[in-house]
Amino acid sequence: MMKDNTLTCPDCGRTYQPPAVQCTVDGAALYDQTAAKRVGTTLGSYEVSKILGVGGMGVVYAAQHAILEKPVAIKVLSDRFASREGGVEQFLREAKAATRIRHPNIVDVTDFGTAPDGSVYFVMEYLEGITLEDVLARDGTVNLFNAVNIIRQCCHALSAAHEEGIVHRDLKPENIFLINREGRRRVVRRIHDDSQERYVVEKEGRFDFVKLFDFGVAKYTAEDVGPSVSTRAGMLFGTPQYMSPEQARGEDVDGRSDVYALGIVFYEMVAGIVPFDGDAALDILNGHVSGTVVPPSQRNPLVTVDEGTNRTILSCLEKEPAARYQTMLELLGALANCFTDQVFLRDAHLMPGAVEAGITAPSAPPRQGSITDELSELFKGGGGEKLEQLVGFPEGDIIEEVGHQEPPDADEGKEHKTNPGIGSVKKASTPEDPPPQERTQGTMTYGVVCPPPEGPPGEEAPRQRKITSSLANRRRKR
Repeated sequence: MMKDNTLTCPDCGRTYQPPAVQCTVDGAALYDQTAAKRVGTTLGSYEVSKILGVGGMGVVYAAQHAILEKPVAIKVLSDRFASREGGVEQFLREAKAATRIRHPNIVDVTDFGTAPDGSVYFVMEYLEGITLEDVLARDGTVNLFNAVNIIRQCCHALSAAHEEGIVHRDLKPENIFLINREGRRRVVRRIHDDSQERYVVEKEGRFDFVKLFDFGVAKYTAEDVGPSVSTRAGMLFGTPQYMSPEQARGEDVDGRSDVYALGIVFYEMVAGIVPFDGDAALDILNGHVSGTVVPPSQRNPLVTVDEGTNRTILSCLEKEPAARYQTMLELLGALANCFTDQVFLRDAHLMPGAVEAGITAPSAPPRQGSITDELSELFKGGGGEKLEQLVGFPEGDIIEEVGHQEPPDADEGKEHKTNPGIGSVKKASTPEDPPPQERTQGTMTYGVVCPPPEGPPGEEAPRQRKITSSLANRRRKR
């Protein structure tokens, strides 16, 4: 009996025959009958209910645990990719990378197994939302405030990955998943009236929580992580529109290559177009290597890009890695200068006129004693040395690194208290602002000076030391 080679679109259900690879109506990748037959079956302890999407490496299904009824997503490696040299190893690498990093802005992988037909799969947390690629295809651009919030979360996730010796190498909007959530932070908005400027403090509303995924072509720089995808001279991995110059040349890369790619994503969000594109991949790569980057402020006449954002993006896109931000934390710091008429309340001092209008960030609560302080007190002054001898770490290092697990822009509004002398960040409840004298439907309009904070607005301190480890070339549809 002849094999049924019919291919189906997961979005509209239209059917095709090879060599078709995507739907001519909606552009979705097509899946074969083998993928379709898994729906309604069981993979390990999970009951498969439907196809969520199709990628270059395999098919992603919606499923739930047969006993616990917990919803999950299952990615099954395609037979076509499994037959390639190193295909299975690359698939497993993606699962191992996510598990090793364990960061709230990176999709969590919880299980792995082999299907009855021999196919390998891994189980991920089930996410409801859309990719940044979908947002750009729908809206064209992302407003600056939301764009900066997305980039901030990506910085936290990638910083954690780099600390584990993992370079993503394929950052692009398709691999940035957005989950719309209710925010709890407060935002300052500058409103331009005909006669004057007003500043309003209001609740954040809903925001996009980021989940990074697809570490399939990641590079591992730490010896204990495992081998990377083969990087023979001249072999390229990634998507041309988002490759760094050194990546385009087939050279060795490090975390600064991810800085470049994230800069491309930032550029695209605010300008609505990538800096280098074309019909031929070679032309795109040559643009990254030797082409001149047109500033995003000059690329799209329909959008306004402030000078701080312009400067930050262009710094990410320097040709030489040494001229870029050297770490994700450096880029994170530069993002504080990327704004127009909206900032988080904690950054109110950065917006010209806000402080003069009486808007101040909440003051940090008094520092609470830690176990280090208590033990030092027991040792009567010489506690630092004795404590180090007792627990094997310098004083202060035994405090839990909460910042690694929940970055400030990923935890829905909790302010962070910084202790520069300790390589960690402790979370503290956000104190309430002084009662406003004028309130309308939950919004505070400021014209009255509030009591100043006792200290400078809190900023997250970069971690000084880590104690515990915790599809083809894409073309934008316009």
